[in-house]
Amino acid sequence: MTDASIKVRKHPVQARSRARVNAILNVAKEMIAEHGSDGLKMNALAQQAEVPIGTVYQFFPNKSAVIYTLVSAAMKHNRANLEAQFSDINSLEDAAERIDPAVRGYYQYLKDEPVVRSILSSTQGDKKLQAMDQEDSRLNGAMMFERLKTFIAEEDHEQLMVMLFLNSHLTGSLARLAAMEPPDMAEKMQQAFIKSAQRDLMSLRKV
Repeated sequence: MTDASIKVRKHPVQARSRARVNAILNVAKEMIAEHGSDGLKMNALAQQAEVPIGTVYQFFPNKSAVIYTLVSAAMKHNRANLEAQFSDINSLEDAAERIDPAVRGYYQYLKDEPVVRSILSSTQGDKKLQAMDQEDSRLNGAMMFERLKTFIAEEDHEQLMVMLFLNSHLTGSLARLAAMEPPDMAEKMQQAFIKSAQRDLMSLRKV
């Protein structure tokens, strides 16, 4: 995808407009599920959503903007789950233990939602979406940093920030890859990643 913009033109306000946008996005998910993100065509999208092509372009200047909206929703869903999982950490050991269900939960989410997996994988083919994916990892890492920094010596805060940013990004890549592997290989990949992340975290100095 090489479209100039991935931003939506406007957000629906009226109930009728919201319904149309939801219909467009739901059909877009179906098209991506069947044909992949490359198979998403604006004219076909309008026809299957039973809306005029002008209505599609009223909200989405191109297919990248449609995918941007779907990617954004998936990322928000993931961040909300991550915030809930690490909302009440009481120690560094507690945080390390929660890495396991966090990684496995995200893997299972992508395993159960192949359309979401395909949508997120589409970020790898567009520089603007790649930047969006990177920023999402940065935001997730920063959120985690705020919850963990009180348990880490101040001189290790910068290292913690880098570690969380990196692991946030790698978790997404791991989950997408593992979801396409046989269960036994997926399990081994998750175990290796989780142990590495836990070991790195516990290597930092405690307050």
